[in-house]
Amino acid sequence: MARLKKNATNHTLIVGAKRTPVLRAGRDWHNVSAIDLGARVIKELLRSYDNPNQVIMGTLAKPREFLNPTKEACVRAGYDKLNAFTVSKVCSSGLLSVMLGNALVKSGEENCVIAGGMENLLNLPEQTMMSLLQDPRTNEMTWHAGNWCATTYGINRIDQDNWAVESYRRAREAYKRGAFKYELVEFKVREWDEEPFWKVDENMIRNAELMQGCTTITALNSSKNAGGAAAVMLTNKATSKNHALPPLAQILSSASVSLGGEMKNFTIAPPFAINKAVEKAGLSLNDIDLYFINTAFSSVTIHASSALGIPLEKINVNGDAVSIGHPIGATGAKLLVEAVWALLNQGKHYAIISLCNAPAEAIAMVIESL
Repeated sequence: MARLKKNATNHTLIVGAKRTPVLRAGRDWHNVSAIDLGARVIKELLRSYDNPNQVIMGTLAKPREFLNPTKEACVRAGYDKLNAFTVSKVCSSGLLSVMLGNALVKSGEENCVIAGGMENLLNLPEQTMMSLLQDPRTNEMTWHAGNWCATTYGINRIDQDNWAVESYRRAREAYKRGAFKYELVEFKVREWDEEPFWKVDENMIRNAELMQGCTTITALNSSKNAGGAAAVMLTNKATSKNHALPPLAQILSSASVSLGGEMKNFTIAPPFAINKAVEKAGLSLNDIDLYFINTAFSSVTIHASSALGIPLEKINVNGDAVSIGHPIGATGAKLLVEAVWALLNQGKHYAIISLCNAPAEAIAMVIESL
């Protein structure tokens, strides 16, 4: 299929895309608020243009001491007059924020929006964290869903360990070639994602203990709880031109799906959202150069590759939540930021970002580099 003519329709432009490092050392970051992480990326984006109409940030475990954490993040960034609201849709929170921002810009309601996500799971008590990952109807944990996906679709422990080994390799190689150079902003002196630099090797991955009640899932072939924030600045064409904000990419489409049924169905939902978003963009799966699919569990990404008929070589080229971490409410925005810069760095055209979220849902977004 031929490429779409750039700017042929009223697509929302992405004129800024930044993220903090993904934090993993609980001993160092247990007292850091998600709000401080969010404030860091908001402030960075406002360096280029300080007059957005709205700020939207997603979070799962939002700090309860604030009624509207996103507003507090704006205040801490030094912009207390910005309108702001907070979104929560489990793992899809960060990307849903961008979808809402896109809708506001396309409708003409707003000229410029900052949208993303912020999270720090490292400061949560263990009991609180466990409750967030448990289905109250069945008392099953999210990793039981990952294991169900694996056993139902013939994905064995070796397959998932292989993916984990490859994920760490890709993340470390990405740092060697400077893949994250333009997207990362320093947070409290830290300028790099922590997990890829830990001494996790192939032997550790292949000998890790199984999670309780699982036959294929381990802590090392699964995503890692983490902290981080990411956001993009969205504008229309007129604002981009009038304020000299060069576009990096444009949003072509987005989609949400709900499969219904049991919570565990979230593990197989991304292909449905991806197909829907690609069709809405007027493209085919083969047109998509890079796929960014959140690896809640290795089985999720392996299943998506098989269901879509897409080689793993095109998926998560810079590593993923296994080797970098999963700051739940921020991950969707983090993947979008990464996708924007990966397209530009590699001279590619189209990328899709997709995340599953319990119960039994997923979302996706297609972007084009400019």
